[in-house]
Amino acid sequence: MPFAKVIDKFPHNVAVVLPSLCLPREFNQVFPVSGADRPVKPKVLIVDDEDFFRKMIVLGFERNGFIVFQADNGEDAVRIAQTEFPDLILLDLVMPRLLGFEVCQLLRKDDRFSKTAIIIMSAKSYKPDMDKAAELGADAYVVKPFELNDLMKAAGDNMNKRKNSQ
Repeated sequence: MPFAKVIDKFPHNVAVVLPSLCLPREFNQVFPVSGADRPVKPKVLIVDDEDFFRKMIVLGFERNGFIVFQADNGEDAVRIAQTEFPDLILLDLVMPRLLGFEVCQLLRKDDRFSKTAIIIMSAKSYKPDMDKAAELGADAYVVKPFELNDLMKAAGDNMNKRKNSQ
């Protein structure tokens, strides 16, 4: 079953992942960064104020060989991103201190994050939110709930696009 449906009129060719069932039981793929001479453990920053949801995603990415950082609010997300420079940021929209839109906008204004893929994860499936995410530089918008395997594929695809761009 395909996980993504790209909306033709969606700006910047951002993939929109529509909800499917729940989190999967097992994950066995590793997403090495394209162009690396040797396997590199990619870094991911997972930002969500819902502890259980965040921990499930953390577990999946750790099992797939990622170095995982996590935050439960927007301010900590920016601080960690500016220290660790992750290859991928998974970002909830509605959080304390700074909204996901604000975090995305701050990081996209910083050239040091031009190779960092940002994927928005939200239960909000409104087109204006998706449009705003794309306008602020998000690479994909994933609607909760989703299957973790689908998120892993979107993560690998968008990390490789960012690494190979420019």
